[in-house]
Parts: sequence; C-alpha cells; structure tokens
Amino acid sequence: MSIQRAFIHTTFGLIHYRTAGSKNVDKRPIFMLHASPASSKFLEPIIQLVASNRWVIAPDTLGCGDSAPPSTVEPDMLFYARSIIAMADELGIDEFDLYGTHTGSHIAIEIAIANPSRIKCLLLDGVAILSEKEQQDHLMYYAPPQKIAEMGEHFSWAWSFIREQMLFYPHYKKTVEHLRPGGSLDAKFIHDLAIDVLKNIETYHQAYEAVFKHEVKQRLPLIPQPVLLFKEADSVLDVATDETLQLLKNGKLAEVLIDDFELALKFKADTVESFCLG
Repeated sequence: MSIQRAFIHTTFGLIHYRTAGSKNVDKRPIFMLHASPASSKFLEPIIQLVASNRWVIAPDTLGCGDSAPPSTVEPDMLFYARSIIAMADELGIDEFDLYGTHTGSHIAIEIAIANPSRIKCLLLDGVAILSEKEQQDHLMYYAPPQKIAEMGEHFSWAWSFIREQMLFYPHYKKTVEHLRPGGSLDAKFIHDLAIDVLKNIETYHQAYEAVFKHEVKQRLPLIPQPVLLFKEADSVLDVATDETLQLLKNGKLAEVLIDDFELALKFKADTVESFCLG
C-alpha cells in the first residue's frame, strides 16, 4: 500500500499529512494522530495495514514534523483538536473515526467531545493520567524549551533526549526504579526521532506541555462515542489504562499480548477495523 504525502492550507496554518487507501470505499475515513515528539512518519507501519480497507489521513501535529508551528505561544489541547477539524473541513470529510497514540490520544479526546455527530469511533493507544506532582515535574523537566545553539549543542541534546526516553520513564529520572521496558535503542530509530525534534527544536515542547496541562480525568467521562483502549505491558502509559477505562462511559479494553512487533501491529490494525466497522 503506497503512502502519499501532502500539505493542506487551513486557518491554523499549513498542515503536512500522510495518506493512504482509497477515498471511494464505502467506509468512513480514519484520522490517525501520532505521539510526541514524532511525526506521522512513525505511524507508517499501522497506516499501511489500516489503509487496506479504507482511507487513512495522518497529519503532523502543528509544531511537529513538517506542519507549521502553532500560531499561539501556549496552545492547549482544544487548539490542536480544532486544527484537525479545520483540516477535515478542508478535505471535505464530515464523519470519520479517530485513532490517537499518546499526545495523539489527548488531541483525539478533545476532537471527540467537541464533535459528537462527526466522530463515530475513538481508539486510544496510551493516555497520560498524571498526579498534580507529576504534572508539575513534567512541565519543569520533561520537555524543556530549546533554542538553536551557536555551537550546535542542540544536535547532541536531541540525540540524548530521545535515547534517554528509550531507557527511562520519565527520562529525567535516571534510576533503576525508572528503567522502562520496550524502548528501542536502534540507532536508525533514534536518529529519525532526533531529526524530527531538530526540525522543530523551538516548538517540539508545546504539544508535550498541552498534554501535561490537560485535565484528562475530567474530560474522559464527557466522551459520548464508543472508545477502545489498547493496553500493552511495554508502554510507559500502560499504568494509566485501567483508570482511563473506569472514567469512560462507553469504553472497551483490547490487551496486546503479542511480543512480536509485526504481529502486535497487525492485531492493532485488525482491532481498529473490527471495533469501528464490525
């Protein structure tokens, strides 16, 4: 399945996106929203699978990938959500489904709440539920704003930032207790993520901060659509999945119990289809 890349002008600025699948199939399109600090590039494996049955649109969040930076200094989750709706409007899409992972999950939550007649199905692959102390610590230490350094120090910082995320959660607590499972130390993977950070070195932190300020525990009960939660043991946000489920009016759990990456990905793609279209 060929993945195409395109840009679209919206009232929020120029949004870059990846897309695959046929627009003409008799099934709702699905928007797939990526994690921070990445871009839609990192959703390509699951896009390939889901697009075999319908049209997939995967935008780069504003200030990430190749999309324009946010037009405000402190964008919140509703700002990001409105940018996706503006994109759907420009594409002429009325009803659609939503898949979000990590930051993308938080954006998807606000889209679903604000657009109950347009969003038919919601899939969340990792939601951050933080204590007040964790919120404060994350805002202080997790994604510090960066500048382009005269001697290029931001290049080595970006590599270290990504690599440490693969080793610890949160990455700024480098102790045995905070060693994380499942992080990839593949050099190409770290390189690609670090490049995404470097491309947006002065804006990468904004989406993170919106997540850390998101009052998600108050927002989850307001979602009217059916919601599927993915749960997998090697996700740093796995600990919040059960609490997330309890806060939903109409939630269902899908546990990913497969160690093989490709088989786990196929399970997710198949589950997306059966939950939303089955």
